[in-house]
Amino acid sequence: MTEKYQICIGGKMKADYQLAYQKANELLVSCKSITKFPVCLMNIIKECTDFEFMSFAEFEKYGLKAESVVGSNDGGLLENSGQYILVYNEKKPNERVRFTMGHELGHYELGHDCEILKHFKNTHDERFKMLYDKYEKEANLFSAQILMPEQVIKELSKRGCYITEDFLMKHFVVSRQAAQVRLANLNKVYSRKCLSFETFNYDDVILLKFKSFIDSIAPRKHTYEYDCEHEIEMEKLRQSWN
Repeated sequence: MTEKYQICIGGKMKADYQLAYQKANELLVSCKSITKFPVCLMNIIKECTDFEFMSFAEFEKYGLKAESVVGSNDGGLLENSGQYILVYNEKKPNERVRFTMGHELGHYELGHDCEILKHFKNTHDERFKMLYDKYEKEANLFSAQILMPEQVIKELSKRGCYITEDFLMKHFVVSRQAAQVRLANLNKVYSRKCLSFETFNYDDVILLKFKSFIDSIAPRKHTYEYDCEHEIEMEKLRQSWN
């Protein structure tokens, strides 16, 4: 066991939701490939990284069983001397593949150690379970925020949309499982007292960037009463950050 691994063993490890949420927000704002929803994860990854892509079928041409190597039936991120290969199961539904790609991008953006992820998946070494769980929670939040930004969902709700699993599946092209988890956790990020002001300072920028998408689903009512109500709610949210 290497010294690096020894550092990671033991102790209680809390997921850094603040970092995951902030990294996803930064990408939503800066990435030119993200202009509307559903997003194309492959284009985003090509713009933001130098990953190589390989389907399970392509990977197995080399005589290796993809699922065994990456430790998952969905896919995984392999790293060798700073070079990354994102391996994905092309037989899975498109919605599942997109979430997997977002999840693996999250591991990369958050600086997670691919060796530790692979080691635990292949060995289920209990000494790494807490760190593995931490990584997975952070990557899941990152992927959910890229695919279904909380700011956009809340604005649609504010404009009268009834946010259901079917609504998220239709407009963001995600699986029912991803939609269920997103709905269950939708308010948790904003309620976490540990989140800093910097975590939220992309809200208005994100809403402006995706205004056309939001308007296409729920055109905003341009009335004096609506504008006042909207500004009051935004001010309350800003004050809650202090």
